[in-house]
Amino acid sequence: MQAEPAEGLRSLAQYNTLNTEESQPIPMPTHSDFIKHLQPWPAFARAYWYDDPRRPEIGCFGTGYNSWGVQTNQKFLGAMAVLGADPDFDAEAVGMSREEVLDLALRALRFSIASHISGDLTCTDGTNWGHTWISLLGVERMMHGVEAIRDHLTDEDRDGLRRMLISEADAALEQPVRGTKWAADGGNRPESNIWNGAYLWRAAQMYPDAPHVADWIEKAHRFMVNGISVVADAADDRLVAGRPVSSWHVGPNYFANYALDHHGYLNVGYMVICLSNIAMLHFACKSAGWEAPESLYHHSRELWNLVKRLIFADGRLLRIGGDTRQRYCYCQDYLLPALLWATDYLEDPHAAQLEQNALGLIDHEQRHNADGSFLWQRLETIRTTNPYYYTRLESDKAVVLSMNGYWRRILEIPTIEPDAPFDDAVVGAWAEPEHGAILHRSKRRAASWSWRASEAPQGLCLPPDDGHLAEWCANMGGCVRLMGETGKRMVHSHDEAPFPGGFLTTGTMYDAQKAYFGEGWTSPEQALHHYAVAALPDDRTMVVMEFCRLGIRSYLSEIKGLKLNVANDLFNGSTRTYTCEDASITADAAGGQVTGLNSPWACVDDRIGVVGIYGAESLTLYQAGRRRASGYGDSLYYDELCFPCTVGTMDVSGGAIVLDCCSAVLSGADADETRAASVEARRIETDAELVRAVSIQGADGSAYMLIANFDDARAEVTLPCAAESVTDVVSTAVLETANATLELELPPFAARLLRI
Repeated sequence: MQAEPAEGLRSLAQYNTLNTEESQPIPMPTHSDFIKHLQPWPAFARAYWYDDPRRPEIGCFGTGYNSWGVQTNQKFLGAMAVLGADPDFDAEAVGMSREEVLDLALRALRFSIASHISGDLTCTDGTNWGHTWISLLGVERMMHGVEAIRDHLTDEDRDGLRRMLISEADAALEQPVRGTKWAADGGNRPESNIWNGAYLWRAAQMYPDAPHVADWIEKAHRFMVNGISVVADAADDRLVAGRPVSSWHVGPNYFANYALDHHGYLNVGYMVICLSNIAMLHFACKSAGWEAPESLYHHSRELWNLVKRLIFADGRLLRIGGDTRQRYCYCQDYLLPALLWATDYLEDPHAAQLEQNALGLIDHEQRHNADGSFLWQRLETIRTTNPYYYTRLESDKAVVLSMNGYWRRILEIPTIEPDAPFDDAVVGAWAEPEHGAILHRSKRRAASWSWRASEAPQGLCLPPDDGHLAEWCANMGGCVRLMGETGKRMVHSHDEAPFPGGFLTTGTMYDAQKAYFGEGWTSPEQALHHYAVAALPDDRTMVVMEFCRLGIRSYLSEIKGLKLNVANDLFNGSTRTYTCEDASITADAAGGQVTGLNSPWACVDDRIGVVGIYGAESLTLYQAGRRRASGYGDSLYYDELCFPCTVGTMDVSGGAIVLDCCSAVLSGADADETRAASVEARRIETDAELVRAVSIQGADGSAYMLIANFDDARAEVTLPCAAESVTDVVSTAVLETANATLELELPPFAARLLRI
């Protein structure tokens, strides 16, 4: 049962501020919006506070261990300091006095100082923190809190802080500046380059009398220019900090079109982390009256222009490359300071509305918990097995609330009225061919495909105003799961072809890198999974063809075609309604079952339609019965619509075709529209053994034909076609028919999309 909102917290509907009628006033976030959500948290967080027995004046939130434990405590410090210093502090809402909150903030700061390499104690695990490539991240995230309570610091606090910060700045001079496009090359470090450079600039402004200030400033520029860095920077003669960009450049961390391969996949989240660290120094400079370094903003506008397109209207990140972390956490949290920066520095007219809606996501889950925590119920698995990481995730939300609340209180942030709806501002196409990623966003549909997603491949076709429909895990990529399989799916080949209004992409994945049975049997790749995917230029439809043949006799545990993931958790009320040909099924989030729908089509909550064209008799609804999704603990319930779906041990002969199917996903379609599309969709028989073809009616009134060759040899195919001519959607070439047939040549593993 969902809890009632805590006093002062809004309902989720009040945060959905984008694309409203022009006559309605659009509420903008205020400082108090963030503080009200922070106020209930300390009473909950007190359960994870540790009074250090070594000294009464220090303590920590969380484990107090090195690395993330230190940073967890530093984020707690930032949040509690801002709350304790806030002029609107409400002791009743917080559950403790202002003095108690400030005491916890100061004791957390003193723990951080004492356990540092320059201090005289250790972390609770017996080690000292500091002097690493990541140690400055937590410092950057706590410094707005230190600023908020500067009048409460003792001389001893200030001396210890100076000693710690100068020690870290000098150590950062020894950290290498790195840049490689591919994570596998070992040098993809955009976010750490930015936070290390930002910290060095901060330290230089705070302690201008330190011996190595000139070196700090020099290294700061080099770090920051190599944050959002691209190949073209190597020949860029524009001056930054008095020198050509090329003279600062070490290597590209981003692709030419600002794709990021951080952690080895298309990582939208870390694009946001980069912007959030830019935001922290930007606002530090503005609040302290320091000059902001121009190197801080290198390519930041270009990156924001992409990130803005990768945000749902409801404030959730549109992660077209997926995520290896807990859903609705970490990178999603640090979108908040990035959005405030986009409002203040870039004067983006929609950023404040997105900020309000992103805040609404935190609010909704916090109300669900009803104890002031942010994640207590949904992340039960990690909470009960890993307090080290659970407290980190709680502190992420607390600290970003404190950042936006503090900066909105002390700084003059512009109010910018948008002159057009958000969905008008983000329509259009984007692609990064080298990375195998492509996107087309329109008012009705966000369509994308990523061959190097976190759980590849990943497609999306869903309404861009509702992020709660999305779950990334191999979405729309089907699944052939071998028993004993090890390793992640691996890209074999891919090709992308954008066109106005959509795209066509083909490619092949190894569904498992190898299979291993204990006591000595190992097989190399067994399942080559081929795809042909078309986002039609109709603002609605995406068609996915799949073909997979096994190389040797294999034992399988799952065969799933399409595998459209539908998130089904507290954000949508924990139920989904699936309307089919003869029934309507209400699926509870926690259901664990495989349900044949006895229908070739289904519609999800009158928002997404699914049409099975060939490869099975009926769609199947698969529910695992537990929270899944990636991360270090289960974080989200989601359902799967599959066509076909077979689960259980299977002994399959070598050379057998295990997937040969095609489905269509319809964004924004209700049940009637989905049913009508199913009637019109059909398989077209061909005279070539491994050529597949389908016809489907688009929402624009045009009929489309997708033809794919799943053979490793060129194919010549004759297709029935009553029209006098057809148009190749990609090349725009007009193809003539003769005797009601169309003759085509298709290269190996290639596809054509035709408008009839």
